[in-house]
Amino acid sequence: MKRITGQCGKGFSLVEMVVVVPLLLLVMAGVVDLGRAYFVSIKVIDAARAGARYGVTNPVGAEMCASAMAEAENLPLSVTLSCSANPGTGSGTPAKVTVLCNFPMIMGDVLGVSSIPISHTAAFRVR
Repeated sequence: MKRITGQCGKGFSLVEMVVVVPLLLLVMAGVVDLGRAYFVSIKVIDAARAGARYGVTNPVGAEMCASAMAEAENLPLSVTLSCSANPGTGSGTPAKVTVLCNFPMIMGDVLGVSSIPISHTAAFRVR
């Protein structure tokens, strides 16, 4: 029986590397995508809360959305946000703001999904 020594062993290492490196890069790209999506979801939540908080004192729908968009203005990623607001009609009714974002994924071509919707609705009672 022959023992595998010398250059044959080096060939096995090269084959293992060729198999493992693309999988490792794929997993790393997925982790980066997940981190970006989590960051955008936090910003969407903050924007919706800022708009609803503004709506408690100034129940005007356009101004509520403007306040929400100003909160999300410094978002470093190239995403587009849309906003809808429902100002409260009187004391004790909720002022609601919904912020929606279609998040473009890096791994979209691999997964077959180009973007995922991220949205949040915040409501505070009008005093």
